[in-house]
Amino acid sequence: MAITRTLDALRRRRVSARAAVAVAYVASLLMAALDTHVVNIMLPTLTTELDSPLSAVQWTVLAYLLALAVAMPASGWLATRFGDRRVFQASLGAFTVASGLCGIAQDLPQLIGLRAVQGAAGGLVMTVATSMLYRLYPPEQRARLVRTLLLPIAVGPALAPPLGGFLVEHLSWRWAFLVNLPVGLATMAVIALGLPRDPPGRPGRFELGGYLLAGIGLAAVLLTLTQGPVWGWASPAVLVLAVVGPAALAAAVAVQLRSRAPLLDLRLLGARLFRQTNIATAFQTATFLGGILFITPIFLQERAGSSPLQAGLVMALVPVGVVLSSQTVGRRYHVIGPRLMSVVGLGLLGAICLCLAVFGGATPLWVLCALMFLAGLTNGGAMVALQASMFAQVGPEHMGSASTILNVNRQVATAIGVAAATILMTTPADSGFRLAYLATAVFAFLGALASTRILDSEAADTMRAPTG
Repeated sequence: MAITRTLDALRRRRVSARAAVAVAYVASLLMAALDTHVVNIMLPTLTTELDSPLSAVQWTVLAYLLALAVAMPASGWLATRFGDRRVFQASLGAFTVASGLCGIAQDLPQLIGLRAVQGAAGGLVMTVATSMLYRLYPPEQRARLVRTLLLPIAVGPALAPPLGGFLVEHLSWRWAFLVNLPVGLATMAVIALGLPRDPPGRPGRFELGGYLLAGIGLAAVLLTLTQGPVWGWASPAVLVLAVVGPAALAAAVAVQLRSRAPLLDLRLLGARLFRQTNIATAFQTATFLGGILFITPIFLQERAGSSPLQAGLVMALVPVGVVLSSQTVGRRYHVIGPRLMSVVGLGLLGAICLCLAVFGGATPLWVLCALMFLAGLTNGGAMVALQASMFAQVGPEHMGSASTILNVNRQVATAIGVAAATILMTTPADSGFRLAYLATAVFAFLGALASTRILDSEAADTMRAPTG
């Protein structure tokens, strides 16, 4: 009985619930980063271990990506119908079990199927964790929240490649999946102890037509962007996907706007603050995740002659810069405001991309180290501003749709950044890397331009000094 009373008291503590959700959010992003970046590194190993061509092994990545895209649009409805806690626990449990099974898969078809399960579960985990996080933390505490969470958010994508390389080289590719088991189990325990039970769900109509159109459209768009450089942009498959994707998404938007109970409330984008912060976030994501963090490790190894370990150490300076800016400039968010912070941060990030475009393979390594540190520094300030202000005018009842829109936005923006960089890096000219960095600079400057339309007055609730 004493244990039961203790657990009940723990569930009733609001701070404990907030901490539990913050842990869940960080863990979901770290696990997603591992699954996205580590698997890319071990593709050559899988071709040997599973005795399959690279074209077949690539479906371990595509299955995850496509299932994630298809599952995301349903996350808001599922959370409303069954409750955030229940959906998060179920999807994280499925993700964790699938991770363990991936680690013991005996052949490629098994691995591809399990990766699809991972992707579908991961799509729900990320969106539900985001909505829980912003629902529990009031606007005036979100700037401090984002500053706290930026370290693990930045560390995941930056350190996943060297971690993946270490696991594959010194242990086994199977450990790249098995490392998710303790993280997933620990996160489920934290949520079970920290969050109260869900209130009764609200039954609602599931907009099947809109869901199918959104899923097909997102899958087709992501497949076009990721496979265009591989299959050829003029190949029949890519051309068909390039037509089907936008058409299906346009139809999905039309269906959602006409529906009285939309799966995704796209009317949220009618609010300027939410719309402009999402646009700026798309360009920031394409610049940072789809650009700098994708291009630079390849540049370091192919043009600068760095080893994988050296490349990993250089990239490790990115989160150092992110954390430093979040704990210095980020602390002045309440004074500076989201507009100026995001405009200056993205503008300076674009300038750094221009510097990277100018320097060639003969550039001293210390210069590249400095630029990676500065990239993290400038990106950190922009991230604090955009993430802290984005949901300022979104009510709790719309948080599910808003978080889904944000996470879909990030996935598509990353794919666009990677596709643009891949196209330019593989051009016959010797200036491929230079062109790729120029493209990331353009993305950053467009993000800064979008940020000029953010009004601090609309994010005023997030700029109040926190009281606790």
